[in-house]
Amino acid sequence: MLLSSIDVGSNTIRLLIGRVENRKITRLRTGMVITRLAAGIGETGLLNADNMEKSVSVLKAFSDIISIYGILHVKAVGTSALREAKNSEEFMRRVLSETGINIEVISGEEEAELTARGVIFDLPETDSSLIVDIGGGSAEWIFCRNSSPVEMGTIPTGVVKLFDNHIKSDPPSKADTVSLRRETEIILSRIKTQMGHLINSRAVFIGTAGTITTLASIDIGLESYDHEKLHRHNISLEKLYDISGRLISIPLSERKKMIGLEPERANLIIPGILFTINIMELFGFDNILVSDDGLLEGVLIKLSERVS
Repeated sequence: MLLSSIDVGSNTIRLLIGRVENRKITRLRTGMVITRLAAGIGETGLLNADNMEKSVSVLKAFSDIISIYGILHVKAVGTSALREAKNSEEFMRRVLSETGINIEVISGEEEAELTARGVIFDLPETDSSLIVDIGGGSAEWIFCRNSSPVEMGTIPTGVVKLFDNHIKSDPPSKADTVSLRRETEIILSRIKTQMGHLINSRAVFIGTAGTITTLASIDIGLESYDHEKLHRHNISLEKLYDISGRLISIPLSERKKMIGLEPERANLIIPGILFTINIMELFGFDNILVSDDGLLEGVLIKLSERVS
């Protein structure tokens, strides 16, 4: 049975059309558009009108694609931006009216649980692992033992918020990066206090979502998206130091030309890579295993269980 899941995120809106059979997801169609729904939300508490307009247009296009495939079962979830914005109800009513898509706003904990389901579904079993999804408005973490979640939580910050709060220069100044790292270190230290004792030398660090797959794309040198090449790619901390140095040293106009980096992500990749490096340093990880599966796949898996 063909199903569809949609992730209305703080930075991107994503679509997946596929089947879940025999512990495997068969992808028939995917889509991803950056709409920056959470931009400016820290200052105003509201979704930006232009970004709402763009998001509605994207969801109209996704609705048309879903109709072409004749899909009857669709699940759309909204995350950090829609959890926080004062006008999210207004946005969701408009989406339902103009596209027929009903968005369910999920909690940070639900987001973490669904992300874990999507990641674990198609990765080798590990003794222990820490899964992190660095999103636009929040980040979710899940500690797993024998590929089963043990503890999980959500961090109320993401790359859009970090960029808005700290990156004031182009290229980023030393003061910008120090300020950003200081905020992430404070947040991450609380998580380490909560579950740091669970991490040992055998634990695998698994990253998912746009920041991590973009870093993998830069590392590989991909000129176009390729799920098979991104999924299960490994990046060393040393390689991230090298990539970080290159990204921070050049202006946005040059970053946009970098192979493997989508021009729309060229500013947000700075907080993204610094956040990733901070996590690895704090918990002692030398490598990150990239998962190109996550929340979108978790939503599809849960939907398949409900309608089967």
